[in-house]
Amino acid sequence: MDNHYYELGLNSPWMNAAGFGGYLPQHTNDLSIPMGAFVTNPISLLPRSPSLTRSVLSYPGGFMLHSGSPNPGMKNVLKTYAKKWSNLPVPLWVHLLVTTPYEVQTMIRLLEETQSIAAVELSLPPDASAKSQFELVASALGELPFFVCVPVDRAEPAFIEKIASLGADGVVISAPRGMMMQEGKCRQGRLYGPSLHPQMMAALHRLRGLNLPLIAGCGIFSKAHGEASLEVGAAAVQVDAWTWKF
Repeated sequence: MDNHYYELGLNSPWMNAAGFGGYLPQHTNDLSIPMGAFVTNPISLLPRSPSLTRSVLSYPGGFMLHSGSPNPGMKNVLKTYAKKWSNLPVPLWVHLLVTTPYEVQTMIRLLEETQSIAAVELSLPPDASAKSQFELVASALGELPFFVCVPVDRAEPAFIEKIASLGADGVVISAPRGMMMQEGKCRQGRLYGPSLHPQMMAALHRLRGLNLPLIAGCGIFSKAHGEASLEVGAAAVQVDAWTWKF
C-alpha cells in the first residue's frame, strides 16, 4: 500500500466525512484510528434552516438521511470557529455547499484570509447540469487546494478527467442520493451504510490510472473497508456514519 496520503499533506489516510464531526474535532476518537485531517460540516454562504421534510429511513445495509444541511452560514462559522481552528492538531478541510460561482468565489476568498485552512471541499448541487457543475469547479481555483465531491454513482472517468482539467487537486467519491417511500410519499436523501462499499471499490477500480488523488468517501464501516479502498487506489478514506458506532 503506497502512502499517497503524504502527498495530500496528511500523516494518516483516515479522515471524517463532512457532516460527521461538526466544526471542531472531538476530544476523543471512538474509532481508535489516528485521523490525518478534519473535515467540517457543510457550510453555505448564507444560513440554512433544517428541511421541513427531514428524515432518517433505514434499508437493508444502511439508511437514507435528509436534513437540508442546516448551518449558520460562512460568516457566522468563521466568527465562532476561526480562532479555534488555528490551534487544531491536524489539517483542516472546509466543506462548502454552493449553487453559484459567486458563492464559491466569495467563500473561498473569505477562507483565503483565514490562515488555518489546509484545503476546501466542494459539494456540487445534484440537480445542476454538468455545464453548471463545471462552472462551479472552475470558479474554485485560487490559493487553496480544493477537492470536488462526486457521488459514487457519478464517478466516471470522463467526468473526473474534466474536473481535473479545471484545476481540482483531487476528488472525494462521496455518498450517492436515493429515494424511498414513507407513508405513501416519496422521500429523497443521501445514502449511507456498508452496502455502499462494493460500489466504492468498483469506482476506485474504474478510475484507476487517472492522475488525480481519489478519496474513498462512503461505505467505510470498518478498518478493513478502509484498508481495502487504499489497496485499490484511494489516496485516503473518509468515515461517515461509522463514527456513530452502530
